[in-house]
Amino acid sequence: MSQFIQGRCNDVAAPSSIHSPAGTLRPTTSVATARYGKSPNIYSYHTVIPPGSLSASSTLDTQTKWNSYPHPEGQLYFQARLANYVVVTEANVYRPETESQVSGCLKFIDDVISQQQIMIPPSSELFIELDEFPLSCAYYFVDHDTRRIFWIEQTSTELLDMGTIVSDSHRDIALERLYWVHVEFFPMHIYAQLSPQMVDDLIGVMSHGAADRMTSRSSTFPYTAERCSQLLQLLSLQRGRALDGHTLCFVARLWGAIENQRFLTYYGQEHAQLDRLQIMTPEEDMDHQWVKTIANLALWGIPDRFFFELHDLFANEQVFVDQWQIFMTTCVSEWHTAVVWTFPITIATILSCLLSRASLSSALPAILSASGSLAVGSILLLKHHGLEDATASFAARYLRAAKSRSIGMLPSAIVFSLPKGLYLWSIVFMVAHFLLLASHVVGGFAMFGGACFLILLVWAALYVTSPDEYDQSSILSKILCRWHSIQGDPEGAGSLA
Repeated sequence: MSQFIQGRCNDVAAPSSIHSPAGTLRPTTSVATARYGKSPNIYSYHTVIPPGSLSASSTLDTQTKWNSYPHPEGQLYFQARLANYVVVTEANVYRPETESQVSGCLKFIDDVISQQQIMIPPSSELFIELDEFPLSCAYYFVDHDTRRIFWIEQTSTELLDMGTIVSDSHRDIALERLYWVHVEFFPMHIYAQLSPQMVDDLIGVMSHGAADRMTSRSSTFPYTAERCSQLLQLLSLQRGRALDGHTLCFVARLWGAIENQRFLTYYGQEHAQLDRLQIMTPEEDMDHQWVKTIANLALWGIPDRFFFELHDLFANEQVFVDQWQIFMTTCVSEWHTAVVWTFPITIATILSCLLSRASLSSALPAILSASGSLAVGSILLLKHHGLEDATASFAARYLRAAKSRSIGMLPSAIVFSLPKGLYLWSIVFMVAHFLLLASHVVGGFAMFGGACFLILLVWAALYVTSPDEYDQSSILSKILCRWHSIQGDPEGAGSLA
């Protein structure tokens, strides 16, 4: 599961690359490569198959000493051992022009290391990605002993888009996360050199995460209890066995996700995030409170509920995918219900206008409210179709775009409230229309009695079905509190104060 957080960087800006007549080096990270953003043009053709058994093609180029490995996902990559480190790349070095560019970049890197007298750990591995220009490439090093990613020049967390940090140990968590992403992308040549202990360590972390999820509704662990159980079954099959490239690939992916969540929740820091709803950074006060007040009065307090749900869903600008799916499923169900039930209201109101004493002007508010609920609900259903199964990264982008700097999630909260709010108004206006219609038949006094009876029924239903402890921000709680005061029930009124 991917999760994102947005913040300001306090690091001092640093040079973004090394330039010289020999070439250009640009620092990058394992999550900023073009691995999943390529647009290849595949040329396929037919060929002649000779008789007899075909020998397996060699993965070693004896001239350049490049080994080729297919990633478990299918992407081919290349690896070679140099004097001081190993190098990996996805550039096809079997093409002479590409191999020449890669060799030029490697020579440039070696020259920089030699000139600046940089000590490269013996367990280091270099990744390079060719740019559009000759002898220009993006690069990073990883150290398999310390499980860190590093560069041969000064750079910053801001330029590398790593997020803001609170300490050096917090930065190290980010660097370790990037290390695991690299191992996930290039696992097939390195698995024999890494310890299988990482599998046992991961089983311990996942077991604790599953227990935390099962015993806490606001756990910060990135996987649900059900998903943890599924992953633990896979990991248990590998316990006590030697690592292979396929196992290392998914183990590194899980470690990367865990380290990413540790970075987001300030794991091991003085002030760690222990609860999903715990706000870690100061929030700006919302402007235009009057907009929220008017919206709640006009839409039965529904925007308030959506506002707090959206706020909790995007707390610290993090999204937990299971919480997003629950929220969006509930929204879609509510919009669908409102759309379905506006049809009988609209039809009943229109049919009532066919009566001899019916007034179209009294029926118009009910028809407009129902039509508005139907229109807005249909638009929301169409725009959010399939978002119940969206990824956390998509949900984060969606919520970040929906959040206003001045009024937060209020615009979305109001829009999400319109189908149900207008549906409730359509019921009120329809009942008022029917009562007015009935007054022409049975008289005004009987109509007034019928209206009082309906109000009493609604009040009784709200009073009986409401819990003992009310949400103090809701309109219903304020009405019930005043009702207790009128009844002279200080205990009931005090419990709501």
